[in-house]
Amino acid sequence: MPSSSSSSHLVLVLWLSVIFPSFFFQTNARNCLSWGFGEKAPGGQRDLQISVSGDDSIAMEKTVCALYESSESAAGSCTEEEEEGECSLAAQKPIDVGLVVTADGNSYECFNGETSEPLSTVARVDLGCNTRWRFLTYDVWPIGSVIIAGSTAEGYNFGVCRCPVEDKNYEIGRLYLAGPKMGGCGCKQGSGKEEKVLIGEYEYLQADEGKGHLFQDVASNSNAEVAMSDKDLYPALQKLIADHLSEEDRSTLERITDTQVSVLEEELMKQDPSFLRKIFSHERYIPHPTLNNKGLHLLRCLLAEKIADSRRRQRGYHKHPDYETFMRDGILAKNFSELSSEDIQGIMAMVSGFDINELPPIRWVDRPVKHLAGDAQYQMHVDTFHAAYKIWIYMNETTVDQGPLNFVRGSHRNTPGKLEWVILSSQKTKLRGTS
Repeated sequence: MPSSSSSSHLVLVLWLSVIFPSFFFQTNARNCLSWGFGEKAPGGQRDLQISVSGDDSIAMEKTVCALYESSESAAGSCTEEEEEGECSLAAQKPIDVGLVVTADGNSYECFNGETSEPLSTVARVDLGCNTRWRFLTYDVWPIGSVIIAGSTAEGYNFGVCRCPVEDKNYEIGRLYLAGPKMGGCGCKQGSGKEEKVLIGEYEYLQADEGKGHLFQDVASNSNAEVAMSDKDLYPALQKLIADHLSEEDRSTLERITDTQVSVLEEELMKQDPSFLRKIFSHERYIPHPTLNNKGLHLLRCLLAEKIADSRRRQRGYHKHPDYETFMRDGILAKNFSELSSEDIQGIMAMVSGFDINELPPIRWVDRPVKHLAGDAQYQMHVDTFHAAYKIWIYMNETTVDQGPLNFVRGSHRNTPGKLEWVILSSQKTKLRGTS
């Protein structure tokens, strides 16, 4: 939806993308990334390497390593038994990352483009994890499934990222997950250069802990964070369906999928606990053609919407002056100069359904956006199955010629037409009962 400011007033826009207690979906994923000793990675692991350009401009693979407040504290935190295997990431607490370089003919150092120290540990990824480098455009926010690799000297968590140099070569860096550089990839490109923080056009290390699926490129925490015992998962899902699906919802699902909700529910009760944990997680899409043809993905869409609706009403947010507009359109445009911090928090609470104390503190981050040819974000799309929220300010008058955000009013609601489109788009097949 193109939006423009009137005169010099700033315009605050809020729509369906993400607000959670953290702006990043962080996962320790300690089975996916570890810091280890020894020249050879143990079975089931491999060294994390990136391609860099050598002195003779010939590309080579270099191993990622960790820097610490002091090399003595790093080396002293692992036992002799751990020396040839993994060393606990929690015990190590790297403050930076670098690449392994040769110091002389007999020793190695970890160099981050500015400083170096004797090599202590190298980065290793578990072969059982779905670990990959994900390219980040300027307009992707928040950043999903970030592996926490360490903590800066100031106490800010960071992940591992790489900055492009040329010809598919990279420099290693830190992806800041908090603090004044949050969302940026900081690389020291070239010997002795100061850190350059990129907010787009970089790649970061992303992983999901030992799930082994092809569709894990999602903004989700580890499924292990679903805080329920295995036996409690089944009645909890049944209760959600019973409490939040109306007869109209059931009829809509049955018409679209040609499957009764009770039949789908029976099938879900036969699944193992790890599968049910995925249903309760933020995972965007659960790849199971049979169950999705019977309505699993649509069920998750509807439950997420109905639960949020119920939470808003229970907390009295339906009395908020912007409630009706937001519920109808899915987007609010407000004059920022007329809003207090309390007003903004009130809006955030209303649209999310969260208690005011669950919301993150308000901090504005400058994010210039650069045009990237072929950016998939330019296409009309749906981010995920559940409601998510984003809030930003247009600093200047914005016109259609500048290519602002386009948003379809009302498309945040799971109407029968939208649910038909969702299942047809995700399954790529024609189902009985659809128009």
